[in-house]
Amino acid sequence: MMKILLDADASIKLAKISIIETFAAGFEVIITAEVYGEQVTAGLKRNYPDAKKMEKLVSDGKITVVKSTEKSSVYDSLVLGRGEKSVLNYYLANDVDLIISDDEAFLKILDNYAVPFTPVAGAILMCIMHGLMNKEQGLKYLELLTPMIRDENMFYIKSKIEGL
Repeated sequence: MMKILLDADASIKLAKISIIETFAAGFEVIITAEVYGEQVTAGLKRNYPDAKKMEKLVSDGKITVVKSTEKSSVYDSLVLGRGEKSVLNYYLANDVDLIISDDEAFLKILDNYAVPFTPVAGAILMCIMHGLMNKEQGLKYLELLTPMIRDENMFYIKSKIEGL
C-alpha cells in the first residue's frame, strides 16, 4: 500500500472536506507528532471539527502518528515550520512514497530536492485513480476544496479528472 505523508495544511483540508476517511481507507496515511500537535492538539482546544475527525481516525488506527528523527539534517537551515521540518526529516529517514501539501514554500523545497509530492487536490485524483470514488464524486470534493486552494491546482486537477 502506498505510504503518504501529510503536513498539517493537507491534513486539515482533507478533513474539512470529509475525504480523509476515504483517503485513509485506500492509502497508508502518516502524520508526524508535530503535525498532530499543530492540527489535532491545538484544534481540539478550539473545538475544530477537523481536529475531532483526525483524533478519531488516529485512535481507530486508520492514520498513523510517527515521531520524526531528532537528527539534524542539511534541511535544518531551511526556513520551514516545525511541522514541515518534521515531515521532511521523516521522509528522509523512512520509506515514504509521497508528501501532500499546499504550502508553496515547502513545495518549492521538495521540488528542488526531487522529493515526490502532490498538492492537496491531487489526493482527490488519487482516490479516483485507485477506485475509491468515481469522477463525479471527485469533482464534488474538488468543488468543496476550491475555496482553500490555488486556482491553478484546481484547474489542473479538474482537467486531469475530466480526462480520465
